[in-house]
Amino acid sequence: MPSLLMIVPSRGRPANLDKLVEAWRTTTSGDADLVVALDDDDPQLYHYNAHRVAMVTVGARQSFVAWLNELAVGHADRYRFIGTMGDDHRPRTPGWDQLLCTALSEMGTGVAYGDDLATAPVLPSAAVLTSDIVASLGFVVPPVLAHHGSELFLRALGEGLGRSLFLPEVVLEHVHYSSGKSSIDHTYLECASELDADRARYEQYMAAKWPKLLEHLAGELGVTLKAGEPHARYGQSAQVPLATSSSPVGPPKPR
Repeated sequence: MPSLLMIVPSRGRPANLDKLVEAWRTTTSGDADLVVALDDDDPQLYHYNAHRVAMVTVGARQSFVAWLNELAVGHADRYRFIGTMGDDHRPRTPGWDQLLCTALSEMGTGVAYGDDLATAPVLPSAAVLTSDIVASLGFVVPPVLAHHGSELFLRALGEGLGRSLFLPEVVLEHVHYSSGKSSIDHTYLECASELDADRARYEQYMAAKWPKLLEHLAGELGVTLKAGEPHARYGQSAQVPLATSSSPVGPPKPR
């Protein structure tokens, strides 16, 4: 059985997912399963062909973060590693799954990510983490979020624990419209509408819970926090702005 489960929520983008699946088939080593989460009210639902190489979950409409957390927690006992990427990511490096999993195995616990050719190494728009983190937290990303802030939290998690790995040789390209690699669509526009609310929710959550959450997690994982680690600064947007590669840069432009 593969050791990695990669979770990809998608909505309104069957063509996007077809391209991801094509890249997946030509680059994975076989050490990863792909699960695609689809909303049952998606007008494009019956145009998806992800079943060719993926497990497919269809259910009541949820946000990106809600789908990610539900599937991660539901499968954490079956996979050693849990990963997340968007339907607008394209794995480019042959054996990328094995490279990330091997690096995490050597580290024991933590977060690993490759180069998305957009915001890495600053932010991990696609990342893999050890499932013990998911089991301990009960989520991958705080459930108060809808879409934005996931990269910031995963960065905070890895750096806070002192267990973060960036593998520049692993390319998981993010073909986001803000990089000029795709066209803006309704899904991007919907995500953009959540930006301000997610920013406020992220800041409030991190300011209230981050230091104790990190200390609890480190204790559960047997990780010793080092003096000077960035334990609390992630609650402050002035130091870490909530602008990610999954978020539009500036206001979205109409078609």
